[in-house]
Amino acid sequence: MLKKMFFHIIGFGLILAGWFVCVINVGLDRGATPFRFFSVPNVIGLLIILVGAYFPELATKFLGKDDSK
Repeated sequence: MLKKMFFHIIGFGLILAGWFVCVINVGLDRGATPFRFFSVPNVIGLLIILVGAYFPELATKFLGKDDSK
């Protein structure tokens, strides 16, 4: 149970980190360069968000022990 909670906390942290990368990129680039929807930092942030979304399920499946046995 604690492992599963730990995996969810890591996933939530990854989601927040990806969001932070996207928001900081947009905030720093505002007005400095022509607007591009898919810039490299935004794509990296979106990938971090996706990894964070699926991390708890995959980590529980491969690294966590099944408590129902």
